[in-house]
Amino acid sequence: MKKISFAAILFALAMFVAAPLVHATTVTEVQSMLASLKAKTTNVVITGKSAETKDRQGLLDKLNEATLKVDQAKFCDAVVKVNDFKTRVNALIAAGKINQDPTAGATGQELLNDADAIIASLNELQKQSTGSPCF
Repeated sequence: MKKISFAAILFALAMFVAAPLVHATTVTEVQSMLASLKAKTTNVVITGKSAETKDRQGLLDKLNEATLKVDQAKFCDAVVKVNDFKTRVNALIAAGKINQDPTAGATGQELLNDADAIIASLNELQKQSTGSPCF
């Protein structure tokens, strides 16, 4: 019986830790997801002469704008900002300027996956507040 209880607790803990990355239903959870994506964006390897001044800062600016829109309960506006972030990440991937090797840390694809999870959560928040998603 103790093995079952331990396994159940371990499973519940694993679900709690993974849940914000999969499906968030509160503003706090979405803000946590955005903070995590900001941290990954800060640490992902970006190359080129404008890597820090233009590329990384531009990505972080989009995430900061999305965070502000979430604070204002403007969830669809936040979706637009996260989509803008994705557009910039895709451009960096196409140019070969962002890490794509998972053994070297966060990757451009990982940033895109996290952004997609955030958009899904923002749409869920929008549905909770108005009854329909942003798109």
